[in-house]
Amino acid sequence: MSVSSEKQGLNQEYSLCMPKDFERSRNLLQQVYEKQVVLEYIFTRGITAYGGIRVNNRGFHKEVSVKYSIDQWKTASVIHAYHSIFYYDSNTNLFQFKLTITNDELLLMLSTKDSTSSILPMSISFAICYVVHEHNFWDNNYSLDYILEIEENTEKRSKSILLDDAFRVQIAKDYRAISHGSDQAGIVCGLKNLGGTCFMNSVLQSLLFTSPLTSYFLLNEDMKNISVSNEIIVNEYLNLIYLLFCKKYAVIIPVPFKQIIGHMQDIYFENQQQDAHEFLLFLLDYLHEDLIRIKLTSIIVDLFHGTYKSTTTCIDCEHFSINFETFVCLTLPIPLTSRCTLEDCLQHLYEDEYLADDSRWFCSECQRLCNGKKQLEIYKLPKILIIQLKRFQLNHEFNWIKNDTLVLYPADNLSLQQSCPSSSSQQALYTLYSVISHQGSLNDGHYTTFCRDNEQLQWFECDDEKIKYFNSDKLDSNSNAYLLFYIMKNAT
Repeated sequence: MSVSSEKQGLNQEYSLCMPKDFERSRNLLQQVYEKQVVLEYIFTRGITAYGGIRVNNRGFHKEVSVKYSIDQWKTASVIHAYHSIFYYDSNTNLFQFKLTITNDELLLMLSTKDSTSSILPMSISFAICYVVHEHNFWDNNYSLDYILEIEENTEKRSKSILLDDAFRVQIAKDYRAISHGSDQAGIVCGLKNLGGTCFMNSVLQSLLFTSPLTSYFLLNEDMKNISVSNEIIVNEYLNLIYLLFCKKYAVIIPVPFKQIIGHMQDIYFENQQQDAHEFLLFLLDYLHEDLIRIKLTSIIVDLFHGTYKSTTTCIDCEHFSINFETFVCLTLPIPLTSRCTLEDCLQHLYEDEYLADDSRWFCSECQRLCNGKKQLEIYKLPKILIIQLKRFQLNHEFNWIKNDTLVLYPADNLSLQQSCPSSSSQQALYTLYSVISHQGSLNDGHYTTFCRDNEQLQWFECDDEKIKYFNSDKLDSNSNAYLLFYIMKNAT
Protein backbone atom coordinates (compact mmCIF):
# COMPACT_ATOMS: atom_id res chain seq x y z
CA MET A 1 0.00 0.00 0.00
CA SER A 2 1.46 3.40 -1.01
CA VAL A 3 1.95 6.24 1.45
CA SER A 4 -0.65 8.35 -0.35
CA SER A 5 -3.25 5.61 -0.20
CA GLU A 6 -2.44 5.06 3.49
CA LYS A 7 -3.03 8.73 4.26
CA GLN A 8 -6.19 8.61 2.22
CA GLY A 9 -7.30 5.67 4.36
CA LEU A 10 -6.96 7.87 7.44
CA ASN A 11 -9.79 9.99 6.10
CA GLN A 12 -12.03 7.08 7.04
CA GLU A 13 -13.21 6.65 10.63
CA TYR A 14 -11.91 3.68 12.58
CA SER A 15 -13.01 2.13 15.85
CA LEU A 16 -11.53 -0.21 18.39
CA CYS A 17 -13.83 -3.08 19.22
CA MET A 18 -13.85 -6.12 21.44
CA PRO A 19 -13.30 -9.52 19.77
CA LYS A 20 -16.42 -11.66 19.66
CA ASP A 21 -14.78 -14.34 21.82
CA PHE A 22 -13.53 -11.86 24.46
CA GLU A 23 -14.42 -13.00 27.97
CA ARG A 24 -14.30 -10.87 31.08
CA SER A 25 -12.55 -12.17 34.17
CA ARG A 26 -14.40 -14.72 36.24
CA ASN A 27 -13.59 -15.41 39.89
CA LEU A 28 -11.82 -12.07 39.85
CA LEU A 29 -10.40 -12.04 43.36
CA GLN A 30 -9.14 -15.61 43.10
CA GLN A 31 -7.27 -14.65 39.92
CA VAL A 32 -5.85 -11.54 41.61
CA TYR A 33 -4.43 -13.59 44.47
CA GLU A 34 -2.99 -16.17 42.06
CA LYS A 35 -1.68 -13.85 39.32
CA GLN A 36 -1.30 -10.59 41.33
CA VAL A 37 -2.67 -8.52 38.45
CA VAL A 38 -5.88 -9.02 36.40
CA LEU A 39 -7.77 -7.02 33.78
CA GLU A 40 -11.06 -6.33 35.58
CA TYR A 41 -12.90 -4.57 32.77
CA ILE A 42 -12.31 -2.87 29.43
CA PHE A 43 -14.51 -0.87 27.05
CA THR A 44 -13.87 1.00 23.81
CA ARG A 45 -15.04 4.34 22.44
CA GLY A 46 -13.88 5.26 18.95
CA ILE A 47 -10.14 4.56 18.71
CA THR A 48 -9.71 4.74 22.50
CA ALA A 49 -9.85 1.89 25.00
CA TYR A 50 -10.49 2.43 28.71
CA GLY A 51 -9.74 -0.25 31.27
CA GLY A 52 -9.53 -1.12 34.93
CA ILE A 53 -6.83 -3.34 36.43
CA ARG A 54 -7.24 -5.06 39.81
CA VAL A 55 -3.99 -5.86 41.64
CA ASN A 56 -2.98 -7.51 44.90
CA ASN A 57 -1.96 -4.90 47.47
CA ARG A 58 1.50 -6.33 48.16
CA GLY A 59 3.23 -3.07 49.01
CA PHE A 60 3.03 0.68 49.03
CA HIS A 61 5.57 1.33 46.26
CA LYS A 62 3.84 -0.05 43.23
CA GLU A 63 2.98 0.97 39.68
CA VAL A 64 0.96 -0.46 36.84
CA SER A 65 1.59 -0.03 33.12
CA VAL A 66 0.13 -1.41 29.91
CA LYS A 67 2.44 -2.52 27.10
CA TYR A 68 0.74 -2.65 23.73
CA SER A 69 1.86 -3.44 20.20
CA ILE A 70 0.45 -3.22 16.69
CA ASP A 71 3.07 -5.42 14.99
CA GLN A 72 3.45 -8.58 17.08
CA TRP A 73 5.68 -6.92 19.68
CA LYS A 74 8.31 -5.75 17.17
CA THR A 75 7.53 -2.25 18.37
CA ALA A 76 5.92 -1.82 21.78
CA SER A 77 4.58 1.27 23.53
CA VAL A 78 3.96 1.64 27.25
CA ILE A 79 1.32 3.72 29.02
CA HIS A 80 0.98 4.13 32.78
CA ALA A 81 -2.26 3.40 34.62
CA TYR A 82 -3.67 5.71 37.27
CA HIS A 83 -4.46 4.48 40.76
CA SER A 84 -8.15 4.80 41.51
CA ILE A 85 -9.19 3.08 44.70
CA PHE A 86 -8.12 0.70 47.46
CA TYR A 87 -10.63 -1.99 48.42
CA TYR A 88 -10.32 -2.65 52.15
CA ASP A 89 -12.53 -5.74 52.08
CA SER A 90 -10.30 -7.58 49.58
CA ASN A 91 -6.93 -5.82 50.11
CA THR A 92 -6.70 -4.99 46.41
CA ASN A 93 -6.18 -1.84 44.34
CA LEU A 94 -7.82 -0.66 41.15
CA PHE A 95 -5.76 1.11 38.47
CA GLN A 96 -7.28 2.67 35.36
CA PHE A 97 -5.75 3.25 31.93
CA LYS A 98 -6.62 5.02 28.70
CA LEU A 99 -5.14 3.80 25.40
CA THR A 100 -5.68 5.87 22.23
CA ILE A 101 -4.44 4.74 18.82
CA THR A 102 -2.63 7.57 17.03
CA ASN A 103 -2.61 8.40 13.32
CA ASP A 104 0.97 7.17 13.03
CA GLU A 105 -0.03 3.82 14.48
CA LEU A 106 -3.02 3.62 12.15
CA LEU A 107 -0.66 4.27 9.21
CA LEU A 108 1.54 1.39 10.30
CA MET A 109 -1.48 -0.90 10.51
CA LEU A 110 -2.68 0.13 7.07
CA SER A 111 0.80 -0.49 5.63
CA THR A 112 0.75 -4.11 6.90
CA LYS A 113 -2.91 -4.76 6.17
CA ASP A 114 -2.23 -7.25 3.38
CA SER A 115 0.68 -9.04 5.02
CA THR A 116 0.33 -12.60 6.29
CA SER A 117 0.34 -12.82 10.03
CA SER A 118 -0.88 -15.10 12.79
CA ILE A 119 -2.45 -12.02 14.36
CA LEU A 120 -5.11 -9.98 12.59
CA PRO A 121 -3.29 -7.09 10.86
CA MET A 122 -5.92 -4.57 12.00
CA SER A 123 -5.60 -5.26 15.72
CA ILE A 124 -3.48 -4.45 18.74
CA SER A 125 -2.06 -6.74 21.39
CA PHE A 126 -1.51 -5.73 24.98
CA ALA A 127 -0.43 -7.05 28.35
CA ILE A 128 -0.34 -5.55 31.84
CA CYS A 129 2.66 -5.16 34.11
CA TYR A 130 2.40 -4.70 37.87
CA VAL A 131 5.63 -3.67 39.62
CA VAL A 132 6.25 -3.88 43.38
CA HIS A 133 9.74 -3.00 44.62
CA GLU A 134 11.13 -3.77 41.14
CA HIS A 135 9.47 -7.20 41.04
CA ASN A 136 7.28 -7.61 37.94
CA PHE A 137 3.97 -9.43 37.77
CA TRP A 138 2.45 -9.88 34.31
CA ASP A 139 -1.08 -10.50 33.12
CA ASN A 140 -1.22 -11.39 29.44
CA ASN A 141 -4.40 -13.46 29.47
CA TYR A 142 -2.70 -16.77 30.16
CA SER A 143 0.02 -16.26 27.49
CA LEU A 144 -2.52 -15.48 24.76
CA ASP A 145 -2.19 -11.68 24.96
CA TYR A 146 -5.22 -9.43 25.04
CA ILE A 147 -6.44 -8.42 21.58
CA LEU A 148 -8.49 -5.43 20.44
CA GLU A 149 -9.60 -5.34 16.82
CA ILE A 150 -9.79 -2.20 14.67
CA GLU A 151 -12.56 -1.86 12.14
CA GLU A 152 -13.42 0.76 9.58
CA ASN A 153 -16.70 2.51 10.30
CA THR A 154 -19.25 2.28 7.52
CA GLU A 155 -22.78 3.56 7.07
CA LYS A 156 -23.99 0.01 7.63
CA ARG A 157 -22.52 -0.02 11.13
CA SER A 158 -23.48 3.09 13.05
CA LYS A 159 -21.83 3.94 16.35
CA SER A 160 -24.90 5.61 17.84
CA ILE A 161 -26.79 3.77 20.55
CA LEU A 162 -30.00 5.13 19.00
CA LEU A 163 -29.43 3.35 15.67
CA ASP A 164 -27.23 0.29 16.12
CA ASP A 165 -28.66 -2.76 17.91
CA ALA A 166 -25.26 -4.46 18.23
CA PHE A 167 -23.70 -1.32 19.69
CA ARG A 168 -26.64 -1.01 22.09
CA VAL A 169 -25.99 -4.52 23.38
CA GLN A 170 -22.29 -3.73 23.78
CA ILE A 171 -23.01 -0.56 25.76
CA ALA A 172 -25.32 -2.51 28.07
CA LYS A 173 -22.45 -4.97 28.67
CA ASP A 174 -20.03 -2.10 29.31
CA TYR A 175 -22.38 -0.79 32.02
CA ARG A 176 -23.08 -4.32 33.28
CA ALA A 177 -26.79 -3.56 33.06
CA ILE A 178 -29.05 -5.76 35.18
CA SER A 179 -32.46 -6.60 33.68
CA HIS A 180 -35.54 -5.25 35.38
CA GLY A 181 -36.70 -7.16 38.43
CA SER A 182 -39.56 -6.96 40.87
CA ASP A 183 -37.56 -5.22 43.62
CA GLN A 184 -37.36 -1.84 41.85
CA ALA A 185 -40.18 0.70 42.08
CA GLY A 186 -41.87 1.49 38.79
CA ILE A 187 -39.60 1.47 35.74
CA VAL A 188 -36.87 3.74 37.09
CA CYS A 189 -33.30 2.47 36.74
CA GLY A 190 -30.84 2.72 39.63
CA LEU A 191 -27.14 3.63 39.54
CA LYS A 192 -24.60 1.56 41.45
CA ASN A 193 -22.50 3.50 43.94
CA LEU A 194 -18.82 2.95 43.06
CA GLY A 195 -17.67 4.04 46.51
CA GLY A 196 -18.40 7.71 47.25
CA THR A 197 -20.05 8.46 43.89
CA CYS A 198 -23.54 9.26 45.18
CA PHE A 199 -22.88 12.91 44.21
CA MET A 200 -22.68 11.84 40.56
CA ASN A 201 -25.64 9.45 40.73
CA SER A 202 -27.93 12.06 42.27
CA VAL A 203 -27.12 14.62 39.55
CA LEU A 204 -27.60 12.09 36.75
CA GLN A 205 -30.99 11.02 38.12
CA SER A 206 -32.13 14.65 38.34
CA LEU A 207 -31.01 15.36 34.78
CA LEU A 208 -32.76 12.19 33.59
CA PHE A 209 -36.04 13.60 34.95
CA THR A 210 -35.38 16.92 33.22
CA SER A 211 -37.81 15.95 30.47
CA PRO A 212 -36.91 18.58 27.82
CA LEU A 213 -33.21 17.63 28.05
CA THR A 214 -33.83 13.87 27.97
CA SER A 215 -36.27 14.22 25.06
CA TYR A 216 -33.70 16.24 23.14
CA PHE A 217 -31.03 13.56 23.53
CA LEU A 218 -33.28 10.63 22.70
CA LEU A 219 -35.47 12.14 19.97
CA ASN A 220 -33.37 14.82 18.23
CA GLU A 221 -31.98 13.74 14.85
CA ASP A 222 -28.65 15.44 15.55
CA MET A 223 -27.94 12.96 18.32
CA LYS A 224 -27.94 10.09 15.82
CA ASN A 225 -24.97 11.52 13.93
CA ILE A 226 -22.56 12.54 16.67
CA SER A 227 -18.93 11.38 16.39
CA VAL A 228 -17.71 9.34 19.33
CA SER A 229 -14.13 10.38 18.63
CA ASN A 230 -14.80 14.12 18.82
CA GLU A 231 -17.74 14.55 21.20
CA ILE A 232 -16.87 12.03 23.87
CA ILE A 233 -18.79 13.50 26.84
CA VAL A 234 -22.03 14.15 24.96
CA ASN A 235 -21.84 10.72 23.33
CA GLU A 236 -21.30 8.93 26.63
CA TYR A 237 -24.08 10.91 28.27
CA LEU A 238 -26.37 9.77 25.45
CA ASN A 239 -25.36 6.14 26.07
CA LEU A 240 -26.03 6.50 29.79
CA ILE A 241 -29.36 8.30 29.41
CA TYR A 242 -30.57 5.68 26.94
CA LEU A 243 -29.84 2.84 29.39
CA LEU A 244 -31.55 4.71 32.23
CA PHE A 245 -34.60 5.57 30.13
CA CYS A 246 -35.18 2.49 27.96
CA LYS A 247 -37.16 0.72 30.74
CA LYS A 248 -35.23 -2.56 30.31
CA TYR A 249 -32.87 -2.39 33.27
CA ALA A 250 -33.14 -2.17 37.04
CA VAL A 251 -29.52 -1.18 37.79
CA ILE A 252 -26.52 -0.12 35.75
CA ILE A 253 -22.92 0.33 36.92
CA PRO A 254 -21.70 3.71 35.59
CA VAL A 255 -18.00 2.79 35.39
CA PRO A 256 -17.55 3.92 31.74
CA PHE A 257 -19.10 7.34 32.34
CA LYS A 258 -17.16 7.80 35.56
CA GLN A 259 -13.82 6.87 33.99
CA ILE A 260 -14.32 9.09 30.95
CA ILE A 261 -15.12 12.18 33.03
CA GLY A 262 -12.21 11.30 35.32
CA HIS A 263 -9.85 11.63 32.38
CA MET A 264 -11.45 15.02 31.64
CA GLN A 265 -11.21 16.29 35.23
CA ASP A 266 -8.78 14.75 37.74
CA ILE A 267 -10.91 15.32 40.84
CA TYR A 268 -13.51 12.90 39.44
CA PHE A 269 -11.00 10.15 38.71
CA GLU A 270 -10.93 8.56 42.15
CA ASN A 271 -14.00 7.23 43.89
CA GLN A 272 -14.24 9.95 46.52
CA GLN A 273 -17.06 12.17 47.73
CA GLN A 274 -17.40 15.42 45.77
CA ASP A 275 -19.87 18.29 45.76
CA ALA A 276 -23.01 17.59 43.69
CA HIS A 277 -23.44 21.26 42.77
CA GLU A 278 -19.89 21.52 41.36
CA PHE A 279 -20.31 18.28 39.42
CA LEU A 280 -23.61 19.49 37.96
CA LEU A 281 -21.97 22.68 36.66
CA PHE A 282 -19.02 20.68 35.30
CA LEU A 283 -21.25 18.27 33.40
CA LEU A 284 -23.55 20.92 31.95
CA ASP A 285 -20.54 22.95 30.82
CA TYR A 286 -18.93 20.00 29.00
CA LEU A 287 -22.24 19.02 27.39
CA HIS A 288 -22.64 22.62 26.24
CA GLU A 289 -19.12 22.70 24.71
CA ASP A 290 -19.67 19.44 22.82
CA LEU A 291 -23.08 20.51 21.52
CA ILE A 292 -21.69 23.83 20.30
CA ARG A 293 -19.08 21.93 18.27
CA ILE A 294 -21.74 19.70 16.74
CA LYS A 295 -24.32 22.24 15.60
CA LEU A 296 -23.27 25.71 16.83
CA THR A 297 -26.24 25.85 19.20
CA SER A 298 -26.79 24.30 22.59
CA ILE A 299 -29.87 22.98 24.34
CA ILE A 300 -28.00 23.72 27.60
CA VAL A 301 -28.18 27.47 26.89
CA ASP A 302 -31.83 27.25 25.86
CA LEU A 303 -32.88 25.38 29.01
CA PHE A 304 -30.53 26.33 31.85
CA HIS A 305 -29.09 29.78 31.21
CA GLY A 306 -30.58 32.77 33.01
CA THR A 307 -29.27 36.33 33.32
CA TYR A 308 -28.47 38.48 36.36
CA LYS A 309 -28.67 42.28 36.21
CA SER A 310 -26.46 44.10 38.70
CA THR A 311 -26.59 47.85 39.27
CA THR A 312 -23.71 49.55 41.08
CA THR A 313 -24.28 53.12 42.32
CA CYS A 314 -21.70 55.59 43.59
CA ILE A 315 -22.59 56.88 47.08
CA ASP A 316 -20.93 60.25 46.42
CA CYS A 317 -22.33 61.27 43.01
CA GLU A 318 -25.09 58.67 42.41
CA HIS A 319 -23.55 57.70 39.05
CA PHE A 320 -24.45 54.08 38.29
CA SER A 321 -23.28 51.22 36.09
CA ILE A 322 -25.31 48.20 34.87
CA ASN A 323 -23.80 44.79 34.10
CA PHE A 324 -25.37 41.53 32.91
CA GLU A 325 -24.08 38.07 33.83
CA THR A 326 -25.20 34.56 32.85
CA PHE A 327 -26.03 32.03 35.55
CA VAL A 328 -26.85 28.30 35.46
CA CYS A 329 -27.68 27.88 39.13
CA LEU A 330 -29.27 30.35 41.55
CA THR A 331 -27.27 30.18 44.79
CA LEU A 332 -29.30 31.36 47.79
CA PRO A 333 -27.99 32.13 51.29
CA ILE A 334 -29.93 30.57 54.18
CA PRO A 335 -30.88 32.73 57.19
CA LEU A 336 -29.48 31.59 60.54
CA THR A 337 -32.73 30.27 61.96
CA SER A 338 -34.35 26.92 62.57
CA ARG A 339 -36.98 27.38 59.88
CA CYS A 340 -37.55 29.67 56.90
CA THR A 341 -39.12 29.77 53.43
CA LEU A 342 -37.60 29.86 49.97
CA GLU A 343 -38.91 33.42 49.66
CA ASP A 344 -36.86 34.37 52.75
CA CYS A 345 -33.73 33.06 51.03
CA LEU A 346 -34.56 35.03 47.89
CA GLN A 347 -34.91 38.24 49.93
CA HIS A 348 -31.41 37.75 51.35
CA LEU A 349 -30.04 37.37 47.82
CA TYR A 350 -31.37 40.78 46.77
CA GLU A 351 -30.28 42.73 49.82
CA ASP A 352 -28.12 45.72 48.86
CA GLU A 353 -24.39 45.07 49.09
CA TYR A 354 -22.36 48.05 50.28
CA LEU A 355 -18.88 48.43 48.78
CA ALA A 356 -16.44 50.09 51.17
CA ASP A 357 -12.84 49.89 52.38
CA ASP A 358 -11.03 47.21 50.31
CA SER A 359 -14.20 46.60 48.26
CA ARG A 360 -14.60 50.19 47.05
CA TRP A 361 -15.80 50.68 43.47
CA PHE A 362 -14.02 52.76 40.81
CA CYS A 363 -16.52 55.44 39.74
CA SER A 364 -15.97 56.58 36.14
CA GLU A 365 -17.67 59.89 36.96
CA CYS A 366 -15.57 60.71 40.04
CA GLN A 367 -12.46 59.06 38.49
CA ARG A 368 -11.48 57.47 41.80
CA LEU A 369 -12.32 54.61 44.16
CA CYS A 370 -15.58 55.41 45.93
CA ASN A 371 -17.98 53.76 48.34
CA GLY A 372 -20.78 52.15 46.40
CA LYS A 373 -24.00 50.19 46.60
CA LYS A 374 -24.67 47.08 44.51
CA GLN A 375 -28.18 45.80 43.74
CA LEU A 376 -28.89 42.44 42.13
CA GLU A 377 -31.98 41.20 40.31
CA ILE A 378 -32.85 38.52 37.77
CA TYR A 379 -33.17 39.95 34.27
CA LYS A 380 -34.01 36.72 32.40
CA LEU A 381 -35.37 33.50 33.90
CA PRO A 382 -34.28 30.08 32.61
CA LYS A 383 -36.73 27.38 31.55
CA ILE A 384 -35.07 25.01 34.02
CA LEU A 385 -34.39 26.80 37.30
CA ILE A 386 -31.81 25.14 39.55
CA ILE A 387 -31.54 26.54 43.07
CA GLN A 388 -28.62 25.77 45.35
CA LEU A 389 -29.33 26.28 49.05
CA LYS A 390 -26.00 27.42 50.43
CA ARG A 391 -25.67 24.98 53.32
CA PHE A 392 -21.87 24.91 53.66
CA GLN A 393 -19.81 27.84 54.91
CA LEU A 394 -16.52 28.57 56.67
CA ASN A 395 -16.66 29.53 60.35
CA HIS A 396 -14.24 31.83 62.18
CA GLU A 397 -11.82 28.92 62.63
CA PHE A 398 -11.87 28.27 58.86
CA ASN A 399 -13.67 24.96 59.26
CA TRP A 400 -16.56 24.01 57.00
CA ILE A 401 -19.87 23.77 58.84
CA LYS A 402 -23.31 22.82 57.58
CA ASN A 403 -26.48 24.86 58.00
CA ASP A 404 -29.35 22.45 58.75
CA THR A 405 -32.11 25.08 58.63
CA LEU A 406 -35.41 23.69 57.35
CA VAL A 407 -36.19 25.61 54.16
CA LEU A 408 -39.83 25.31 53.06
CA TYR A 409 -40.07 25.29 49.27
CA PRO A 410 -43.25 24.97 47.17
CA ALA A 411 -43.75 21.95 44.94
CA ASP A 412 -46.16 23.82 42.67
CA ASN A 413 -46.66 27.42 41.58
CA LEU A 414 -43.33 28.90 42.64
CA SER A 415 -43.56 32.49 41.37
CA LEU A 416 -40.42 34.57 40.75
CA GLN A 417 -42.14 37.58 39.23
CA GLN A 418 -41.05 39.85 42.08
CA SER A 419 -37.47 38.65 41.63
CA CYS A 420 -37.63 39.20 37.87
CA PRO A 421 -39.77 42.29 37.09
CA SER A 422 -39.13 41.96 33.34
CA SER A 423 -40.94 38.61 33.17
CA SER A 424 -44.66 37.96 32.80
CA SER A 425 -46.63 36.14 35.46
CA GLN A 426 -46.70 32.98 33.30
CA GLN A 427 -42.97 33.07 32.55
CA ALA A 428 -42.17 33.33 36.25
CA LEU A 429 -44.25 30.31 37.35
CA TYR A 430 -42.40 27.06 38.13
CA THR A 431 -43.10 23.45 39.16
CA LEU A 432 -40.71 21.36 41.25
CA TYR A 433 -39.60 18.05 39.71
CA SER A 434 -36.41 17.06 41.56
CA VAL A 435 -34.63 17.62 44.87
CA ILE A 436 -31.09 16.55 45.71
CA SER A 437 -30.65 16.08 49.45
CA HIS A 438 -27.43 15.83 51.45
CA GLN A 439 -27.29 13.98 54.75
CA GLY A 440 -24.32 14.22 57.11
CA SER A 441 -21.28 16.50 57.08
CA LEU A 442 -19.22 17.87 54.21
CA ASN A 443 -16.57 15.14 54.46
CA ASP A 444 -18.82 12.30 55.54
CA GLY A 445 -22.16 12.68 53.81
CA HIS A 446 -24.53 11.01 51.39
CA TYR A 447 -26.65 12.32 48.50
CA THR A 448 -30.10 11.07 47.54
CA THR A 449 -32.60 12.37 45.00
CA PHE A 450 -36.36 12.84 44.98
CA CYS A 451 -37.69 12.97 41.41
CA ARG A 452 -41.11 13.40 39.85
CA ASP A 453 -42.13 11.64 36.68
CA ASN A 454 -44.23 14.21 34.81
CA GLU A 455 -46.06 11.51 32.83
CA GLN A 456 -47.09 9.40 35.82
CA LEU A 457 -47.14 12.35 38.26
CA GLN A 458 -45.38 9.97 40.63
CA TRP A 459 -42.50 10.83 42.97
CA PHE A 460 -39.55 8.47 43.44
CA GLU A 461 -36.71 8.35 45.93
CA CYS A 462 -33.44 7.46 44.18
CA ASP A 463 -30.79 6.26 46.61
CA ASP A 464 -28.06 5.09 44.21
CA GLU A 465 -29.26 1.67 42.98
CA LYS A 466 -32.32 1.59 45.26
CA ILE A 467 -35.50 3.14 43.83
CA LYS A 468 -38.60 3.58 45.99
CA TYR A 469 -41.96 5.29 45.64
CA PHE A 470 -42.00 8.53 47.61
CA ASN A 471 -44.76 10.52 49.28
CA SER A 472 -44.31 14.15 48.23
CA ASP A 473 -45.82 15.33 51.54
CA LYS A 474 -42.48 14.47 53.15
CA LEU A 475 -40.80 17.24 51.14
CA ASP A 476 -42.17 19.73 53.67
CA SER A 477 -39.97 18.26 56.40
CA ASN A 478 -36.82 17.80 54.32
CA SER A 479 -34.15 19.79 56.17
CA ASN A 480 -31.44 18.22 53.97
CA ALA A 481 -32.57 19.80 50.68
CA TYR A 482 -29.50 21.06 48.80
CA LEU A 483 -30.40 21.44 45.10
CA LEU A 484 -33.91 22.20 43.84
CA PHE A 485 -34.88 21.64 40.19
CA TYR A 486 -37.88 23.58 38.86
CA ILE A 487 -39.33 23.67 35.34
CA MET A 488 -41.13 26.68 33.91
CA LYS A 489 -44.81 25.86 33.50
CA ASN A 490 -44.98 26.95 29.87
CA ALA A 491 -41.59 25.42 28.92
CA THR A 492 -41.65 23.16 25.88
